[in-house]
Amino acid sequence: MRIPIVIVAGFLGSGKTTLIRDLLPPLLAENYRPYVILNDFLNAAIDAHTLQGLGAEIKTLAAGCVCCDDASSLIRAILAVPRSENSMIIMEANGTTDPFRLLETLTLTPSLREMIGKVTQITVINESRWGKRWLPGDKLTERAQVRTASIVTLNRGDKASEKQRRRVGEDLAKLNPHARSFDRDDIVRLLIKKDLMEKLPVPEIANPVAHQHPHIAVQVEPPMMSEEKLRKWLIDLPREIIRIKGLARISETEMVYFQRTDDPLEAPRLMKCQYQQGMAPAAVFIGPGVDEETIRNSLRQPLIHHRTGIPVSLNP
Repeated sequence: MRIPIVIVAGFLGSGKTTLIRDLLPPLLAENYRPYVILNDFLNAAIDAHTLQGLGAEIKTLAAGCVCCDDASSLIRAILAVPRSENSMIIMEANGTTDPFRLLETLTLTPSLREMIGKVTQITVINESRWGKRWLPGDKLTERAQVRTASIVTLNRGDKASEKQRRRVGEDLAKLNPHARSFDRDDIVRLLIKKDLMEKLPVPEIANPVAHQHPHIAVQVEPPMMSEEKLRKWLIDLPREIIRIKGLARISETEMVYFQRTDDPLEAPRLMKCQYQQGMAPAAVFIGPGVDEETIRNSLRQPLIHHRTGIPVSLNP
């Protein structure tokens, strides 16, 4: 019995984990057994915490990206998934993953050929940031993730101008005229109905692009701080840091899952949760010129309150 695999791709900060979080409850309600594989820089457990309690088994792969850094761990994780009629693998690829190499690993690895069924790639697009990446390699990766998509879903369109939304539509039509654009409810219906899922286009892996890894990932442990101080700290960090995500303590009983992209118009997003044993504070920073000492200094230096101009210590 073969297991279908759904790859959730998209550049850093596009909203991949949020999409998976939306997909799991309706799949479980239809008696599917989703197995989630999360790949991320340094600490995939951060996103795993936000999926806890949704009923899916979660495996984390904290390699740089599985397309070239540690494909063997991905293969082992897939082979460990129990086969059943309603099993489904949902894999979140790292935001800088080369989809061509990933798809080649899934489709050409001999040990996976008899296990993996239909391969579907959902690419999540942040409309407001499309085509605005600073590094040429990032732009190539973003476009490659569209070229190999079976489905494209658009995110954060409310942050994009009408001109930007038109540009996104025109680019997607040129890059991949075969991919279908669906919202999240439509994606759920497609995944539930196996006959509809089988009709989706197979990801295209011809003409791969050159793949680079110009980004540095740094992890630090943030001190306990108030929610307001955490938000201010994230806003003041340089926008050259493309992606920030983590878990921080805001009291003895509460934690916050936080994330921030490089979009200057987008505020940091915070989601509260109760502290549980084993939830370790951690913050991961990803970008082309991330300097660990600068980040650590930002935690030691007092912040200047953005309204009063009065220094505010990060310590509780």
